[in-house]
Amino acid sequence: MVRQFNAVDEVRKHPGLTAGVVAVLAGVGIAALLLNQRTGPTRYERLRERVDPRGWFDAEALRHRFDDIARGVRHGAEDLGHRAADLGDYAGERAGRFGHDARARAEHWLSGSRKKARKPMKRYARQARRYAEDAGDFARDHAKEGGALLAVATIAAAIGAAALESRRKGGFGKL
Repeated sequence: MVRQFNAVDEVRKHPGLTAGVVAVLAGVGIAALLLNQRTGPTRYERLRERVDPRGWFDAEALRHRFDDIARGVRHGAEDLGHRAADLGDYAGERAGRFGHDARARAEHWLSGSRKKARKPMKRYARQARRYAEDAGDFARDHAKEGGALLAVATIAAAIGAAALESRRKGGFGKL
């Protein structure tokens, strides 16, 4: 009696035996690979060193790069503080000049309106006073805003410098 042999059916009948055979063949393959190396175990060690992520970057160069970045940010923060102070001074001067010019124009307009008739003079005088007050309020508000911007920029620069200095003194450990 001739029986037909089907390998897939045999594998399904004996799964443990199949897994054992595959494991033995894999072991034989790895052993053959390691034993056939001409230079010995160094080839395997080289492969292991390539896979090791500790050698993928230069930590010392990275540390120097971070120090350079921190130094640049620190100098930039100092420069930003000086620029903010200059900007605040400039804004204060401009607001003062604008208020003075507006007041001078309003006074000129008021003095010119006094020469005219009484009724239009009252209206123009009121309008001139209102414009002068508005211009003065505008100038004062912008002078306050300039001072506030200067204060915020100075505080931000101080906080940034303190944060960089604390990080630099070893807050995060060694790289």
